[in-house]
Amino acid sequence: MSATTQSPKSPARKPPATETASSVKMIRLMGSVSLICGLLIVTTYRGTLAPIQRNQEIIMKETVAELLPGVERQVVYGVQPAGGITVLKNLDYAGPRLFAGYDASGALLGVVLEASDRGYADVIRTMYAYSPSKQAITGFKVVELKETPGLGDKITSDPAFLANFRHLDVRLNADGTSTAHPVTTVKQGTKKNPWEVDAISGATISSRAVGRALDKSTRDLLPIVNRHLGRIEKGE
Repeated sequence: MSATTQSPKSPARKPPATETASSVKMIRLMGSVSLICGLLIVTTYRGTLAPIQRNQEIIMKETVAELLPGVERQVVYGVQPAGGITVLKNLDYAGPRLFAGYDASGALLGVVLEASDRGYADVIRTMYAYSPSKQAITGFKVVELKETPGLGDKITSDPAFLANFRHLDVRLNADGTSTAHPVTTVKQGTKKNPWEVDAISGATISSRAVGRALDKSTRDLLPIVNRHLGRIEKGE
């Protein structure tokens, strides 16, 4: 019986040295491009951050002036996790903020606060004026929304809806730990209590989002405002 003859295996082909060098160059080039792109993104971000923050501060100050007619001086406080407050030098603060407004004589006109909640399309962001002496919301403005044009966006301009916030009762309970009554959105034309918000017909989702936002913000922040009212009145 004859033995089977096997052909010797060819050794594995090694890539030419020029091919290996080319791959290394390509990897280095891609790495350099990625690094440069990253540096450009960081540089652009840092370059635009300051102007964006300045624009935001201008918008906030203008909104406070709109909600507190006659304001001549503003002091912004940041609410600390433990419930204390601190004066902010700029608006770059992660926690809740309180915008106190004073007239020419230095008297406190009111405090403007922020409130937000999910609407039909996205989060609705608002600001409202609070009068400690009246224990009421005395002004309201939507600062950001993406609601349906002609429907949900009516919360920015509908006269009857905005009339809810000329004097919306947000008085505190007896021990000052929360509001005495929740801010509640009701069906248009059924408002009976001063803490209720008359909804807009055809824009009930957006109207209710505003009510929820104000209810949460007032419950959480008004006790803090009143606890530190003496300091806020002095602008310290």
